[in-house]
Amino acid sequence: MYYYFSASLPSLSFGQNPGMSVADFDELASGQMSPESLAELKSGTLRVSREPGAAAGLPRVYADYTRFEQYLRTRIAERRAGRDEERAVKLPDPELYFGEVDTALAAAAAASDPFEREKQIDRIRWRMLDDLEAGHDFDFDGLCVYRLRLAILNKYRNRSAETGRENFNAAVDRITDSAEKSI
Repeated sequence: MYYYFSASLPSLSFGQNPGMSVADFDELASGQMSPESLAELKSGTLRVSREPGAAAGLPRVYADYTRFEQYLRTRIAERRAGRDEERAVKLPDPELYFGEVDTALAAAAAASDPFEREKQIDRIRWRMLDDLEAGHDFDFDGLCVYRLRLAILNKYRNRSAETGRENFNAAVDRITDSAEKSI
């Protein structure tokens, strides 16, 4: 149904600048689909609710992604809390990713650089989106996957060491000023 639109989009590769933002993509999509379909397409985001029913009512790809993201966040929290061996918490829809997620999280935890840890976790998300995209190259589900991938890539577009240093120093200054005022 969306053959021409899907075929006109640039291909996306993890770690590469996509050349467009999610807003740019949404603008392109607005001319290619009905307002109802566009609203459904825009309903997807990388940020998902922790609520168990958060996937209800979402388009299929976004619902699957929401359940996976909840699972991934639960596993990350368990790793950080040191509860890897305890399986008392019932995880939502682990499906096939249990081993892969744990292996990647172990590698991410070993990385000393927080930026590299975040990239490792985004690679897990990217592989999940590969699975969701299978067989949906030119349909609505494929466009949903494309939009989520674009959101992942856009996270890294404007990052620089200098900006990070400035943000860190500003946060330290705020904390220091607040501590000095409370004394």
